[in-house]
Amino acid sequence: MIMVGSHDSVLVVLSILVASFASFTALSLASRVRASSGWMRRFWRGAAAVALGGGIWAMHFVAMLAFSMPGMIMTHEPWLTLLSLVLAILFTAAGFVLMGGRAASPQRVLGAGLLMGSGVVAMHYVGMAAMRTGATLGYEPIWVIISVLIAVSAASAAVWLSSLEHKLNGQIAAALVMGAAISGMHYTGMRAAVFTARQGVDMAGGVASVTQTLLAFSISGITLLILVFALGAAALERSFQAYARREARATLRVEIADVLREGDTTEALNEVAALMGRHFKANRTGYAQLDPIDDVFDYEVCWTDGSVPPLLGRYPAADFGVKIVAELAAGRTVVVLDLFEAEVSNEDRTQQTARDVDTRSILVVPFVRDGRLRTIVYLNSSAPRAWREDDVRFMEEVAERTRLVVERAAVEEELRLLNATLEARVEARTTELRQAEEARREADSLYRAYFQHTPDPLFVIGVSPDGDFIIEQVNPAHEAGVGFAAEEVRGRRVEDVMPPEAASKVLTTYRQVVATGEILHYRDVFELSDEPRHWDTTLVPLRDDHGRVVRLIGASRDVTAQVVAEEALRQSQKMEAMGQLTGGVAHDFNNLLTPIVGALDMLQRQGVGGEREQRLIDGAAQSAERARTLVQRLLAFARRQPLQPVAVDLHKLVAGMAELISSTTGPQIKTVVDARQDLPPAKADPNQLEMAVLNLAVNARDAMPEGGTLRISVEAATVGRQHRSQLKPGRYLVLSVADTGTGMDEATLARAVEPFFSTKGVGKGTGLGLSMVHGLALQLGGAVTIRSTVGVGTNVELWLPQGKSASVATEAAETEHPDVVGRGTVLLVDDEDVVRLSTADMLIELGYQVVEASSAEEALKLLNRGLIPQLVITDHLMPGMSGTELARTVQSQREGIKVLVISGYAETSGIAPDLPRLGKPFRNAELAASLAALN
Repeated sequence: MIMVGSHDSVLVVLSILVASFASFTALSLASRVRASSGWMRRFWRGAAAVALGGGIWAMHFVAMLAFSMPGMIMTHEPWLTLLSLVLAILFTAAGFVLMGGRAASPQRVLGAGLLMGSGVVAMHYVGMAAMRTGATLGYEPIWVIISVLIAVSAASAAVWLSSLEHKLNGQIAAALVMGAAISGMHYTGMRAAVFTARQGVDMAGGVASVTQTLLAFSISGITLLILVFALGAAALERSFQAYARREARATLRVEIADVLREGDTTEALNEVAALMGRHFKANRTGYAQLDPIDDVFDYEVCWTDGSVPPLLGRYPAADFGVKIVAELAAGRTVVVLDLFEAEVSNEDRTQQTARDVDTRSILVVPFVRDGRLRTIVYLNSSAPRAWREDDVRFMEEVAERTRLVVERAAVEEELRLLNATLEARVEARTTELRQAEEARREADSLYRAYFQHTPDPLFVIGVSPDGDFIIEQVNPAHEAGVGFAAEEVRGRRVEDVMPPEAASKVLTTYRQVVATGEILHYRDVFELSDEPRHWDTTLVPLRDDHGRVVRLIGASRDVTAQVVAEEALRQSQKMEAMGQLTGGVAHDFNNLLTPIVGALDMLQRQGVGGEREQRLIDGAAQSAERARTLVQRLLAFARRQPLQPVAVDLHKLVAGMAELISSTTGPQIKTVVDARQDLPPAKADPNQLEMAVLNLAVNARDAMPEGGTLRISVEAATVGRQHRSQLKPGRYLVLSVADTGTGMDEATLARAVEPFFSTKGVGKGTGLGLSMVHGLALQLGGAVTIRSTVGVGTNVELWLPQGKSASVATEAAETEHPDVVGRGTVLLVDDEDVVRLSTADMLIELGYQVVEASSAEEALKLLNRGLIPQLVITDHLMPGMSGTELARTVQSQREGIKVLVISGYAETSGIAPDLPRLGKPFRNAELAASLAALN
């Protein structure tokens, strides 16, 4: 006979409450698993399993006590009852192990739900098997299946709810679902049970006895009490951990604040990274900068606990995945429990990067400035990790504390790289002044740093409504360059500070900028300290909200040295052009003088005419010789002569220049020459030395604008060791040029021999005089010393090595030429007919037969036709082939033919050094001496 049982409604409600409370307690304990590590994690996972498994078993036992059948006594077999409890705990523990600390993937949710649901089913049917009654127990299959589905599906739903939310309301919802799973499965399972009575069973109707009810309440009470204690322990442990975290984070805040106050940004960030890594127990933490141009992250700061390698260097942003970078760029913190399972990191490239850097879980806080991602602060874990909400909030707080430091470092770097022109900087700052107040303060800070430390003079001029220009500010460079102290000129009108003439020019320029409203660049000259100074100035107008120009920002630069250098360069170029012109004119003069000198020399030697005629010829010859000397000096001025050191009689040289120097210096200056005749000769180039003395005389004249005395003296001196001239020990001649002029101070004296340095003002000198003298002395093996006193005068001493012979070049020309008897034929080549005629007459007088040619090409034709001369005399510079080229051709074709090259230049440029040379103009004796030297 089928027996039908009944349930005590009070105990049924009690069983459902036990199941739900047990579920709530178990889920609360399981939440401690994510917040713990090590053995505490295993402890809380076991506690959760015991709480849920024991709760399932208690619910089942209470529900069974609520069930009764008429006249039937139910007992429970102890070992099977204990087995049902163990099965519930084991299955539940397996579910918690599968879910604990990992992402809520569908596979894990389903697996954990299947395990827990199976635990409920196993516990129920093993517990039913432990019943001992007077009836036979059977089951309806359909209801058994329904009970299993209810247990598994409801348990899976509860696991999913608990993984989504860790707050109280989420835990309550998950506990109710889990309680429904346990209760639903039990009562569905009871519906599946079929009790068949044996014979002799008391069929009296009844409900659960008082004894059953008391036992059910006792079990429920004990179970609930145990669960309450478990909840209390979890809450207490949670409170202790929360308190410990608060204390640790308060300490960390103080430590970070102390570190960030340190000067070096990189060291501070490295220390902060280490503090964060140890506090969060992360494997790696640090900072990275995003380069928006190359779209790469530059990892500069990294700390690790030693279990993973540091993350340093440059990585493409795409390596971390489009989704993650998009979240960061939007300013959202990225929290990933497991990079291999989360939706935001499901890109292949992201997961490959995670493998490469040994990372499974990340917490990344972005810094976004001006709408762009600039910096990230990150925590990495090599294992999956569930980051608590308070972890995320605290990380964001720490990141915000360091944001200003990172941005400060970025601003410092921008300042170091700031190399734009003043106009660009002022325009940029002017634009920022019209923006928000915070941007204006930042711009003002940057402007102030530049204003105070730039080497360019800067000034700010206020424009009053009535048109006055008020000096508002000048920077230290302006004070040093112009001489106006800021405290003396601030708040005063421009015309009250500057001289009237200078103020008038400045105000005219200011009014132009105010009227046009455009940036103005200009150069002007001012005499603010008794000498003209050249300034390049930029004026930038600033407008108010109504468009009126209210300020002028100015930047000036003293370009006097540049202007002087440019003028000196122009003067030098002009002198070079004059030198080239002079050299060409001197060449033509030499060609003209050659026949004149030759003819007069011949007339003198032949004694043509009477006494009166001879006097006229002598006068003409002397004039020709003076013209010859003048041409030589012109060539020396043009620097067309090479340095040809010979033994020079300095007494004769300075005495011969006395008249020229007196005419150069003028009647206000008395010229005194003091040189003994018995001095040894000096080793020098007479022409270059004459130019040096003339330069020194001109400098002395310029130093005596009111007149004075110019003394030129020569004396012999012996130089020993550590002499003030710094020359090698030996015998020297000292040529001194002393004046009674204004003199030089120490600063001017130190730069006196620098090229292009001049104290004469723009356009009054090249600054090359003393440098040329200094270079000449060094080239000759001598030196230049200068002694000067302000208001007393200057003495320039030219030290020249002593020569070996007392003869000079001019004397050689005056000696009689050796007896030369010309024999043979001379091929004379010159493109100037008059020069060629004069030279031919000299050669004929010396006894040579002369064959003339007007060009090198004509001479080669004569040679090719069979002419065999003993000597070839050729001009150097001719149209077509030069004399040097002709000489080489003749020497290569006809051995034994001697060649003499004559030139209107006194220089050897273009003439081979091994070719004999004779300079124009020349006399018969000089030609004879050159021909004699060929033999």
